[in-house]
Amino acid sequence: MIPFRTNVIVFIIEYLCVVLLEMIYAISRYGLERAGLVAIALLPVLIVSLIALNMDRENLVIRCLYISGISTYYYMSYALGTQSTLAYMLLTMAVTIALFIKPRLLIEYVGITMTMLILILIFQQDKIEESINTNMYVTYLMMYAFACVTLMFIVNGVEHYKQEMEEKNEVAREALEAKSNFLANMSHEIRTPMNAIYGMAELLEERDFGREEKEYIATIKRSSENLLSIINEILDFSKVDSGKMEIIEEPYDFNDLLQDVVTIIEFRMRDKDIRLCLEIDSNTPRELIGDESRIRQILINILNNAVKFTNQGTITLSILWKPNAPDMGGDLGYLQIDVTDTGIGIAEENLDKLFTAFGQIDAKKNRNVEGTGLGLAICKRLTDSMGGSISVKSRLKEGSTFTVLLPQKVYDSTPCDYKAKQDIMSVSRERFRADFTAPKAKVLIVDDNRVNRQVAQELMKLFGFEAMLAESGREAIDRVEKNLVSYDIIFMDHMMPYIDGVEATRQIRKLEGDYPKKVPIVALTANAIKGVEKSFLEAGMNDYLPKPIRVEELASILRKWLPDNKIHAAGTTIEEIERREAQRDWSDASEEEILAGLDGIDTATGIRNCGGSVGTYFEVLKTYSLSNLLHLLNDYYEKEDLENYAITAHSIKGASASIGALDVADKAYSLERAGKRGDITFIWDHHDEMAEEYTDIIKMLKKIFFGTV
Repeated sequence: MIPFRTNVIVFIIEYLCVVLLEMIYAISRYGLERAGLVAIALLPVLIVSLIALNMDRENLVIRCLYISGISTYYYMSYALGTQSTLAYMLLTMAVTIALFIKPRLLIEYVGITMTMLILILIFQQDKIEESINTNMYVTYLMMYAFACVTLMFIVNGVEHYKQEMEEKNEVAREALEAKSNFLANMSHEIRTPMNAIYGMAELLEERDFGREEKEYIATIKRSSENLLSIINEILDFSKVDSGKMEIIEEPYDFNDLLQDVVTIIEFRMRDKDIRLCLEIDSNTPRELIGDESRIRQILINILNNAVKFTNQGTITLSILWKPNAPDMGGDLGYLQIDVTDTGIGIAEENLDKLFTAFGQIDAKKNRNVEGTGLGLAICKRLTDSMGGSISVKSRLKEGSTFTVLLPQKVYDSTPCDYKAKQDIMSVSRERFRADFTAPKAKVLIVDDNRVNRQVAQELMKLFGFEAMLAESGREAIDRVEKNLVSYDIIFMDHMMPYIDGVEATRQIRKLEGDYPKKVPIVALTANAIKGVEKSFLEAGMNDYLPKPIRVEELASILRKWLPDNKIHAAGTTIEEIERREAQRDWSDASEEEILAGLDGIDTATGIRNCGGSVGTYFEVLKTYSLSNLLHLLNDYYEKEDLENYAITAHSIKGASASIGALDVADKAYSLERAGKRGDITFIWDHHDEMAEEYTDIIKMLKKIFFGTV
């Protein structure tokens, strides 16, 4: 339908044209004097135009228009003695009123004008007969009535059709919303167990299995990764399709973005005989303004597509920076991204199908290629959303070239010099060998970017431990506040949405207790501006580690802030560490050494619970180690006596919380609740985990205080 404001303008133009035509008629027939009287009708046209174009109430605007129009037309016909043509003038206005598709207002207008025309016939018959006879006027009147009735039928039909379309659009919107919600819920429900499968596979990978078993585990991990990738694509497409995918433009480091993408693609190419070639324009600005996560997603999708359909040869990623001329806005330019592969190629008749949802070309031939067919469709919609474009050139059996053009603003015009930076990082990785291991270290990585978290976690594995992850400052604050795990170090990203790393650190330092104030927090950021370290330290952070992370610098940070008793010579296994701890003689250890050796216990909480007395705390620890409730708990577990199981778990929870064994206390509390609600399945799934941690605490305390296990 035509927009309301456009209809108003059409009405005013038609109104003005009728007045001007009447003025021309007056000049040709009666001269300028009579034309001057008609010209007075321009005044209401001007007034109504100003009112109509500045009011929001549609019905009131339409009434103002047609009432002023009726009055003006009657005035002009009376001044010129042309009452016989008034019906035609009013009919032109009726057509314009009909454009608003307001049946009720059209009926009002027709009723008023018909009444006016009949009254003229009754009271001004002599005026009519000056130009035409009465019978002809009646004919005009009947023709006007028939035309208006026809208009009312048309407008009613259009109104009905409009309502039907709105109802169908609403149904379509609801269906789209339902589809998006279904996909989101489905993706979430599948992702949760898939994350567990992947996590368990990673844990199994650390065990001492044979070659065949390790191949099985690797297959489970790869399949989990593929399925999670498919789920993420479905969820992303549902967001884009429903208009919920927002483009958030912020400054980002071009080198960091590129390094993240290269790291992921090299990982996915590990099982294929393919070489990744990079041709990066060294003049690309170091920092740009755009949606970093969406650009990363586009790059990964296109490169991943190339990996899928290339079995040998090369994949070339070429990035060229095209700056605007100064007179066209020098702070704006275009990233031209070309991904060229030597894969199977695409037939020309199939190129148009590439960017359609679920469009997999030659499905039978490429049945072994995993995926949803959504990756390129998502790229197309994302590039469109950012004002860019994506295209493809390909020849069957020779390979393909995908070209993406994205407008980006410049934040820092310093050249990125990616090649030189990449060489430095490559040399660094080649020369580095970890000279210590810390398998019992408890480290938290806080970063809103999934790829950054993954890269940092992989680097931590070089030192023998699996870091825990948090994706926001709020989550990090919650974890420290609950204190379910006493972290040895927290690596805190600087630039995060909602609560950045600096603010998150300030809030952590304000939490009650000694642990939040003492836990080492290291800023993890790409912000390399001189003097930024000072602002981090003023916020309560202990140190600073720049991104991209250099392994030597990470090693220095870990050695500096990890507890000495958790750092061991490179090559030391977890079994050797545990054996040494079991053999250690604690008889001459000082209070400080004992407190430092209580692994898995928040001693500050325990001492506080004992009124601040370390002596009293040690007595409580001895009592805790001698009152082992695990045998009783296991007995109720075997008998499936949930009532007594919950009571015993409650006792373990309370005792563990009092000494500061918060992780055990939390797990025991979960088992207690499961026992009270009769959830035997939850107990089956989590009993052994809690029992193992509880036993480790008991053994450690017996060794420290009694010299036995």
